[in-house]
Amino acid sequence: MLTQDQADSLIEALKEAIREDAFEWTPAQRHDEVFVAVEYEGLQFILTLNHNPFEIRLHLRTKHRNIGLMRVDGAPYHSNPDGTELRNTPHIHVYREGYGLAWAEPIDWYSPTDPVGTLEHFLDEAHARFPAGIQMMLV
Repeated sequence: MLTQDQADSLIEALKEAIREDAFEWTPAQRHDEVFVAVEYEGLQFILTLNHNPFEIRLHLRTKHRNIGLMRVDGAPYHSNPDGTELRNTPHIHVYREGYGLAWAEPIDWYSPTDPVGTLEHFLDEAHARFPAGIQMMLV
């Protein structure tokens, strides 16, 4: 596990995709993209992306130890460790010391009809980018 300071530092570190071409996001396919931390040599992350007409799932984790740092989903229900519940609202999970990604907070920028906009907002939250851009594939 990570301390909260360690997790916050990993999330706040500028991350860039290692691919040299634009990311082509194809619906109904899982994509695992490798990102590197610009400031920390050798530190890598995996961003998993999925989307269909009804849901977008994004998950950022460390590559070496597979520790989840952030996750977005549109699941209709989520229960937090303190018993609070999120119903019928998309939400983001951000690492919390001792809980990992068990906690979630509602978000207002998630839209299954705008996967690129949702991805771009998530990337801003994660301080990550695709240097060559993003293209939505219509398949």
